[in-house]
Amino acid sequence: GPVSVTIPASPFMQKLGFGTGVSVYLMKRSPRGLSRSPWAVKKINSGCSQSQRSLYQRRLREEAQTLRNLQHPNIVGYRALTEAPDGSLCLAMEFGGEKSLNDLIEERREQGLGMFPAATILHVALSMARGLQYLHTEQRLLHGDIKSPNVVVRGAFDSVKICDVGVSLPLDENLAVSDPELSYVGTEPWKPPEALEPGGIISDRSDIFPLGLTLWEMLALSIPHLPLPQSGSEEDSFSEESFDEDSYYAALGTRPALPPEALDPS
Repeated sequence: GPVSVTIPASPFMQKLGFGTGVSVYLMKRSPRGLSRSPWAVKKINSGCSQSQRSLYQRRLREEAQTLRNLQHPNIVGYRALTEAPDGSLCLAMEFGGEKSLNDLIEERREQGLGMFPAATILHVALSMARGLQYLHTEQRLLHGDIKSPNVVVRGAFDSVKICDVGVSLPLDENLAVSDPELSYVGTEPWKPPEALEPGGIISDRSDIFPLGLTLWEMLALSIPHLPLPQSGSEEDSFSEESFDEDSYYAALGTRPALPPEALDPS
């Protein structure tokens, strides 16, 4: 049941990000003058309709149940499930870091710094791989939505943690999703080929393909399969006119080309 934790009203917390029907806030905790580790609080938006609210509440309860059983240094930890003063359901989690990997990729692109150093990419790769190995082999869970926005980073990559297990799926003894009622959700640009094919077999490998694309993002500083931003151009994004929808859909589930600067000329 709900834990006795007082969640401040939304205006008194720093907003970290948002998703469908939910926002994530930073909750600083200093009870009786003691300084404690802050929490990240995922809160259902108060503007949702009643039907949306019940759906998001069910999802948040399921995510809390999944997170409660997880304990790994590369996965954001569970803290509490409770209600805010406005009655909204809230999931309190370990605060994994100020920024998502996606935020850091965007910042690097905007600053014209080029791809991340190889040592940083290797550190992220190992951190994510360890978290996924724990999920797959010890918890028999597929994360189901691996991408740079679902990786949180503290400081100068001091810690790297996977977050958002809200669409995770149980794996059987063969590390496959065998329940026909369940389907892979994911996010389109990061989807593996088997999630795009009718009758494709979803397994632990379905987290590994988007892991590879997440590392590719650190090289290309771009979202997979979308036009690469022209560095140095005033318009650091693509326009609707230049977007080739057919090419985008044809490219989904394939390995994008590495940017030239990522290739060793030797």
